[in-house]
Amino acid sequence: MQHSTKPPTKAQQKRFERMSAIGCVPCTIIGIYQNPPQIHHIVKGKKRLGHDHTIAKCPWHHTGQVPTGYSQDQVRERMGPSYAIEPEAFEHIFGTQEELLEFQNALLDHYTECEKFDEE
Repeated sequence: MQHSTKPPTKAQQKRFERMSAIGCVPCTIIGIYQNPPQIHHIVKGKKRLGHDHTIAKCPWHHTGQVPTGYSQDQVRERMGPSYAIEPEAFEHIFGTQEELLEFQNALLDHYTECEKFDEE
């Protein structure tokens, strides 16, 4: 897989910071708060689409990392499937990568509005 060749811009880095503050998108969908998430880059044709096409995912939903003290079955039962382990089941429950990106961007828009409100 080809990675993004350029480092994130200041605006993209701010996006990542806000995503980290919001937490994992799939966990948000099911009502669990997981923080800090990892930044998942959407891939098409084995190529990353870039830093603006990113979704926050906890280690379980992103890479299938099982938290210490739990079995994979226990984590799947509570948190749903991992994209790394079961991409089709993950998308069936949480939506496609494009749908999750839309939701991520809506969360970021709301977060940004709240930041503005807090500054006033």
